[in-house]
Amino acid sequence: MSRQFKRSATFSAALSLAVGGIVVTGPEAQAEEVCSGHNWMREFDTPGENIDVEYQFCVGGGGGKYQGRGYGTVDDGGGARKVDAFIVETRLERGDVVITSKRCDFTNAVNSRDGINIDCASPYALGRTHYTGDGRIYIDIDNDGRSGTWYDLPGSIPLP
Repeated sequence: MSRQFKRSATFSAALSLAVGGIVVTGPEAQAEEVCSGHNWMREFDTPGENIDVEYQFCVGGGGGKYQGRGYGTVDDGGGARKVDAFIVETRLERGDVVITSKRCDFTNAVNSRDGINIDCASPYALGRTHYTGDGRIYIDIDNDGRSGTWYDLPGSIPLP
């Protein structure tokens, strides 16, 4: 069994504590967040020790401002060059139409240290009409003779 599946329960519990539910932050402000309910997990064959990637997309905010949010980790990447590129694209969408998006480049972090958070959030948008958080991850493995691949991950459920 791979390392990533052994850590799945720990990651899921921590993610639930970090992003689950409705949080009241003051008398006038109410933050809320909903996620895909699915942790995307994959082990990649990389030079030296393999990397394990775990990720989930959410939508959240409050006070009329919302954003797409991505949460995840990469383990066992540090100490050697593992990837030529590692990019997360997070989107805030409504009805599969992109409202805001952001690309976060984690290439240097994946190549330089182990156990990194790869959290990435889109810019905020005003309003609150059935937004979802969605995204994808681009990974180009070092020295594998192929170009990189975009992995489309499950998006969040819509905000009510």
